[in-house]
Amino acid sequence: MINSLNPILNLGITRCDKLQVHHLRMVNLLTCLCAGGTLLFSALFWFAFGSATAALLNGLFAMLYLISFVLTREGILWMAKYWIFVTFFLQQLFLPLFVLSANFETELLLLVVPTAVVLVFDPNERLPRYGLSLIAIFLLFLAKTVPSADPVLALTDTNARAAYLCVILILVLASVALTDFYLVDLHSIDESSRKLVHEDLLTETANSQSLYNQADELFFQAQRRGEPLSIIAINLDDFRQINEMHGRPTGDQVLVHIADLLREQLPPATPIGRLYADNFAVLLRNTPSNEAMRVAEQLKLAIGRSVVLLDNTAVKRTASLGVTTSNEGCLAGFQLIDTAILAVQNAKKRGKNKIQTLSPKGINALYRNEHYQPS
Repeated sequence: MINSLNPILNLGITRCDKLQVHHLRMVNLLTCLCAGGTLLFSALFWFAFGSATAALLNGLFAMLYLISFVLTREGILWMAKYWIFVTFFLQQLFLPLFVLSANFETELLLLVVPTAVVLVFDPNERLPRYGLSLIAIFLLFLAKTVPSADPVLALTDTNARAAYLCVILILVLASVALTDFYLVDLHSIDESSRKLVHEDLLTETANSQSLYNQADELFFQAQRRGEPLSIIAINLDDFRQINEMHGRPTGDQVLVHIADLLREQLPPATPIGRLYADNFAVLLRNTPSNEAMRVAEQLKLAIGRSVVLLDNTAVKRTASLGVTTSNEGCLAGFQLIDTAILAVQNAKKRGKNKIQTLSPKGINALYRNEHYQPS
């Protein structure tokens, strides 16, 4: 049900601060529930109790609720928050006193308002939360103490109980919808947070931290099973020229294109990540060195043949690749990634569009030579 309302719930989302998206959707949902419940009661007054006057008087509040949609659409979220509660208070004040009989229960104000206020306003907005809750208590006091005039719609005890039951059922439905909405949005926010931690937002591949963690995990799995783990590092040739000649947005499009191309060329479960800038890495489970070289050659050809079509230009680039495979000299997965990156640097020294292999033993020897100083 919530998903079907998304076009309405997202009304005004383009003008809303990203941090306020949840509250915007909450206000729109609350407007839907209040306006829908009001129209249901108007239909009840008209068709079940035969009072067109009571139905029209109550129906006016539905029109007032719909003004909240206008406010959210125009980006005036703070006003929409207050508007919907002011309209709700007015409706609850007028409904028991002038439309329904005196035995209509208004304690439901205390059940609805505090929950809705907590969901609509930010945690740091304590004044409106406490203020609106106190107003609900004050209105309940008035409804119980101020003598009511003759109601527009006089109900028998049976009809009054039926109307009261309808109120309870509608509010229970509203409570379920609000809770479901809150949990769905909370799950969505949690997923977005996880993406910020584990994914590169531009290319929607794994970020460097996630990729290093996956490499360590896959390495130790491969060690237990006695399987090889290969890693291919990829760096675009002369990528800086794209940003300088066409601008950074064009460079971002090229990176997204390369990420999509890697996904197309590799099996669906293959871990792919962007280490930094235009550097990507691919983790190949249970893949020996000769097979990893075949995959690297396939990726090099695919990148070299691909063209990124833009509005007024087409961008084409080659890539340098580094390949490494785990062996007895390898101690962890992160070492394989570092080895592949060093292999890419060696490939670039030979020119563009090259593939270079390097074993973890080789990189260990390089590290020892760099840090060894004779006495």
